[in-house]
Amino acid sequence: MKNCLCVVFFLLICFTRPSYAGLPAVPLKLHQALYVEGPENNQPSGLTQWNGSLFTVSDKHDDTIFQLRLEQDRAAMVPFLSLDIPKPTEMSYTRDCDFEGITSNGTGTFFIVSEAFFRILSVDSQDHSASWITPSLKSKGKAAGLFRKNNAYFEGIAFTGPGTFVLCAERQPRGLVEVDTRFSPPAVTAYSSDSTRFHFKEGRSPDFSGLHWEQDRLYVLERNAYVVSRFSRNGERFVEGPGWSYRHIVMRPEYQYSDMKYGKAEGLCMDQQFIYIILDNNDIPRAADRTDRRPLLLILKRPAQAQNS
Repeated sequence: MKNCLCVVFFLLICFTRPSYAGLPAVPLKLHQALYVEGPENNQPSGLTQWNGSLFTVSDKHDDTIFQLRLEQDRAAMVPFLSLDIPKPTEMSYTRDCDFEGITSNGTGTFFIVSEAFFRILSVDSQDHSASWITPSLKSKGKAAGLFRKNNAYFEGIAFTGPGTFVLCAERQPRGLVEVDTRFSPPAVTAYSSDSTRFHFKEGRSPDFSGLHWEQDRLYVLERNAYVVSRFSRNGERFVEGPGWSYRHIVMRPEYQYSDMKYGKAEGLCMDQQFIYIILDNNDIPRAADRTDRRPLLLILKRPAQAQNS
């Protein structure tokens, strides 16, 4: 009888947790879900934390870093820094930067990745100065087989130490680009990372859409699988490890958007208590209220074992 009960318990675990390559993805618990109010067409893209506050950028507002002020029933996306961005010298025409990720060094400097320019922008929060700290990284990525699909270029950035960063290429194939700006020109290592243990619904490509760095580990937002996964270094590359799932949360009727063909998460950061994920709904209305087109910020309880693992 004892053996039978063990088998039943095991089967219940398998069927109540999404399973990827035989391993369960730990379902995250929702602490709070806040709709994001801000400028028209705000479309947040990227997320970072500094000095106890959350910050984001928008791929539709090139001139601003926004702070997310958390209130009881909403998150207010308010301008924090106005940017005067120098145009890259090789650009002979004006185009949008298309910011797709933001990170910080913990002492007041932000770093933003531009999908249009394939560069990293450094922004000082004290004097508001902005400067490009890399040349275009497009050729390095293309040489590694990345950036094959139009509009599927850089999608996230993580500060990993003085002068060093990891960036992610979105999809088809997805990949990682490690940059060390202490060298001139910067040292760049790029590689594809399409291999995954997680399930991506038919018609969805494995993708990366956000990064967070902590204690020598890289946490990655795998948007189309609704998973936050942990990558660890194996030799010269980062490789995918266990993950935590938030699918059961975004699929609740009250949080669904009218078009759920693809995942919508665009930014990730974490602290000792919570995992923060911001969704860019691309102005698509909520399924439960077609007049509501606000993005969504998820504040998820961080699993205890994830704090030191």
